[in-house]
Amino acid sequence: MKKNIFTKDDLDVLKEWGNICAGNATIALAQLLFKKITLETSTVTTLAASEIGKYVDQEDRSVICIQMDTLGAVQGRVLLLFGEKSAHNLIELLVGKTTSQGKFITQIGISSMKEIGNIVMSSYLSTLSSLSRIPIFPSCPQFMDGQPSAVLNNMFSSFGRKKLTVLLIETVFGEESTSVKGKFFIAFDSTTMQSFLAACRSAGGPA
Repeated sequence: MKKNIFTKDDLDVLKEWGNICAGNATIALAQLLFKKITLETSTVTTLAASEIGKYVDQEDRSVICIQMDTLGAVQGRVLLLFGEKSAHNLIELLVGKTTSQGKFITQIGISSMKEIGNIVMSSYLSTLSSLSRIPIFPSCPQFMDGQPSAVLNNMFSSFGRKKLTVLLIETVFGEESTSVKGKFFIAFDSTTMQSFLAACRSAGGPA
């Protein structure tokens, strides 16, 4: 598949959809934490799965990632990614201090992160499904931590083996007072990209 399967207009529509989805997802996170969450950037692009790593801040020695696969009519993967410090701050916001910064996250912390991922990413996918009119169902959330390159390689290994071009929707969000900053990543395979391409051209923009 060629990287230019989407026109500039297609990507503009998808970016607007991404903004709406991310907006609803951050509202869900804000309600969960009782904090104001801000959206900083939104990017929509097509790229090889092997290139996804360049969108991760390499200054983070360790990252915490929650992953969900998309089920139903689309095949894709959704990530909620935090640097280690942000993840500890987020857990502390939700359940109080359970471990020292820089040490292993406790089972309570892991469960909290998975619950956050479940609420936020399910909200994102539900909105995307409504906009595109394509059924999208999330899998159970999975937790992973480690070096950025290792986490990304593991999360997208199935895409890499198939040598697929993926559609990447990236959104950066943050909570200023507690220094929580994270990213959404949504990647779809080539067949699903075709479905979203048709939905984009049919809708012409967000409903």
